[in-house]
Amino acid sequence: MGEVYRARDTRLTREVALKRLLDPSLRDDLARRRVLHEARASAALSHPGIAAIYDVLETPDGLTIVMEYVPGATLTARLRGGPLSVDEALGIGEQIADALAHAHDHGVIHRDLKPSNVIVTPAGRAKILDFGIAKHAALAADPDGARDELETMTGRVIGSPGYMAPEQIAGQPSDRRTDVHAAGLLLYEMLAGTRAYATHDVLGGALEMFGKGVPRLEERMPHLPAAVSAVVARAMAQLPADRYPDAAALAAAIRAARDNLSSAETVDARATEVRREPRASWRQYRAAPIVISALLLTVAGIAVVWKTVRSAPVSAHSSLIGVLPIRNASGDAANDPLVAGLSDAIARRLASSNAIRVLPPDETREALGASTAKKKPSDVAKSLGAAFVVDGTLQRHGQALEVDLYLVGSDGKPAPAGRYTGEADRIFDLHRRVAEGLAAALSQKSGFAGGVQLEPAPPTQNQEAFADYSQARVFLDRPDVPGSLDHAIDLLQRAIGRDPHFALAYAALGEACWAQYRETKNAEWTVKAQGANLEALRIDPQQPEVRMSLAVMYEGTGRPGEAVKELRQVMQLQPRNDSAHLVLSRIHADKAEWDAAIAEANAAIALRPAFWRNHVQLGDTLMRAGRLDEAIAAYARLVELQPDSPRGYQRLGTALQSAGRHDEAFANYEKATRAGASWAAYSNMGTRYYWDGDYSRAAEAYRRAIVMAPNEADLYANLGDALQRLGQRDRAAENYRRAVQEVRKLLEVKQQDPLNVASLALYEAKLGDRRAAAADIARAATLSPQDGDVLYIRAIVHALAGENGAACDDTRSALAHGKSAEEIKHTDELQALKGCPAIDALSRAGG
Repeated sequence: MGEVYRARDTRLTREVALKRLLDPSLRDDLARRRVLHEARASAALSHPGIAAIYDVLETPDGLTIVMEYVPGATLTARLRGGPLSVDEALGIGEQIADALAHAHDHGVIHRDLKPSNVIVTPAGRAKILDFGIAKHAALAADPDGARDELETMTGRVIGSPGYMAPEQIAGQPSDRRTDVHAAGLLLYEMLAGTRAYATHDVLGGALEMFGKGVPRLEERMPHLPAAVSAVVARAMAQLPADRYPDAAALAAAIRAARDNLSSAETVDARATEVRREPRASWRQYRAAPIVISALLLTVAGIAVVWKTVRSAPVSAHSSLIGVLPIRNASGDAANDPLVAGLSDAIARRLASSNAIRVLPPDETREALGASTAKKKPSDVAKSLGAAFVVDGTLQRHGQALEVDLYLVGSDGKPAPAGRYTGEADRIFDLHRRVAEGLAAALSQKSGFAGGVQLEPAPPTQNQEAFADYSQARVFLDRPDVPGSLDHAIDLLQRAIGRDPHFALAYAALGEACWAQYRETKNAEWTVKAQGANLEALRIDPQQPEVRMSLAVMYEGTGRPGEAVKELRQVMQLQPRNDSAHLVLSRIHADKAEWDAAIAEANAAIALRPAFWRNHVQLGDTLMRAGRLDEAIAAYARLVELQPDSPRGYQRLGTALQSAGRHDEAFANYEKATRAGASWAAYSNMGTRYYWDGDYSRAAEAYRRAIVMAPNEADLYANLGDALQRLGQRDRAAENYRRAVQEVRKLLEVKQQDPLNVASLALYEAKLGDRRAAAADIARAATLSPQDGDVLYIRAIVHALAGENGAACDDTRSALAHGKSAEEIKHTDELQALKGCPAIDALSRAGG
């Protein structure tokens, strides 16, 4: 945020520290209120363990905080030399706890306590710095409006990675016990000489904290007095209710443990044995609503739910079953939760059989289409590559319920699967009988001769909790309706409150949180969704769908090695799981390992040849590999499978345009826009206009795309290029800055994504930030040195920096690694490379 100077106050003849805030984003009114908030919160404190705030100065350069100058070294510096002795660590810990207790008594919570915020003076006095994000209760009536700023902090992840409490990671309100947790982490680090959680980012912290549980000092330091280990363990407890109630209680506990140390026990921690054994297993963190049981995660468009097939005795595809949303035949919206609950109960119970594989409900809902243009069940079965889909209706007359079900194959002939009656107040009994009837019907079909055996247990014994869950599923099915995800999350939290062991409610909460991330691109939601995923592993680590979700999570957050390990286990448990091959293909593609990526995509297609997503992956991979003719064929097959969807036409148009077949490409873009809303089609149409020199129409097309997809970084960059050509440089720069903002959101979640890192470099270069662009494009090239797209972007970055020789070399390399010659021919920055053999050759070929 700025710089810190040691200075002298000439009026009061004392040394001070000046904290000068230089970040341009901190110069607006909101930033000034934050700084004033910090100053007031800290100025209210007067304690020898807290660095005093003297003043806040406003200058033309920004804001400067005048603070007490504290000589000494930070705990960070002290710990570089290794752990402290037990006596010294407890002494510093007690001082920190006493200072926090004083702050708590004055309504201030630090919320960012870490070693760099604690200085130990030469006399051994610990001083806490920077109550910079403190929450001060007295500001509720502040006339400057700081209350509004404080209120907006609720729901945001606030703190420093590695030193945040679980409730902070979850974006939940903090209280005194949040600081107690941080003090426990400092005690652990002072005694062990290493951080309790090694991560340096929020997502990694969530994964480590929820995945490995609370680390135990006694495992690293078996000779440490038990009383000391107990104090640290309680302070670091994941549940706030399990910690000391406040810092005063922690200080008292530290004093008691310190007083009971014998001379033999007051040993130098450096001499204690360090054992690197597995840490304690999971603990359920119930205080935050992200938490946690079982699993439903829709990362990158793949949902994994319920218990599915461990092995399938029948041929590929014939064991696939989809469950369509049961229709509410009464028309009364009050019955929607009953209908949604029945659909999920059927899918869950059928999926517990080893004889079949039930497709994720989100796939069947997506294949069915929107309510205004629903497909026939037979078309859904065909597009999913399923043997049958379950279709049916529910009628309600008072408490009496009547369910009619059918099995529908791709031939369109519905086979009755029974009529079932029951009572609304005995809904679980109805679920059981419906599932058993369907299992019997399926057992009579060819390919299911071995019988379909079901797991009888209901997901919860609490019918009210199930009602909340079922109603939440109704909202989750309509993410297009504003506020539906918020309603779903509230209902799921209520369901969890009624039954803290309701696995499906936790799973649906994970789905809702991930949907919120996909909607907002706010990385905080990924922490919440992934917390649910990790708890699912604790509950049932051997289930293939749990492993699959973990693999998808690792892939989505940039941990490909761990993802591959999980995918291999999934393939052993489920040899016919096409989704595992699809994700593995995507991992290989991220590293430009084209042959392997194409092989895995083809393996997915062999397992489920009629599923559109597998053909999308194959086509996208072939495109990036520069195998345009094969990509065109893959997308043509996609259009055959989904003739009423815009995605096939849009992608086919992209491949045709890259091959120089512009009129055919534009015709497919027009088909895509007629088939449905397609921001990508409008973007590609804009690019065609741009290549033709019609920059006004290009800008308009990009604007239409942005309305449909306001979080897509490339759209803002494309619009910036068009505006630049129209002479609107300021507006172009605004769009480049927005592109930077959007791609950085993506990099918060997947930091090592080579294409996103390269895109960030490109946008920085267009803004004239050559140093940042050079650093980021170098990082992208290190991550994926054989990727033609990365090499192409590096060529543009070099060209914008005036490094024409390097730009020319990268252009040649990009072409050699599959980058479209047509796109390079129409790239302004590269066409300016006079005398570059690669560019000249393209021009001679008709560019």
